[in-house]
Amino acid sequence: MIQVQFTDEQLIIDMARDEIKAKLQSVESEFVFWDLKTLCEKTCMSRSFVLETFFFLPDFPRHKVGTKWLIPAKEASEFLLKWLKQQPRS
Repeated sequence: MIQVQFTDEQLIIDMARDEIKAKLQSVESEFVFWDLKTLCEKTCMSRSFVLETFFFLPDFPRHKVGTKWLIPAKEASEFLLKWLKQQPRS
């Protein structure tokens, strides 16, 4: 029989949390494209806010295929991080 004792429970919790974050990031990176609904879900922003604020900016990566907007996930993430840093803080 093997018995393992941990003296630092917080260290184990932190290690588990880091592993879970890494797995979630890899799952999220599996998306190649987002649609407009997914973009809104990923950013926690309403459709109207997204459309009024940054969706139609010339630099925002989007492609209309038929009647559907497709947004490259990685490019959109990078754009949004840059865009957010440029926003005034109140």
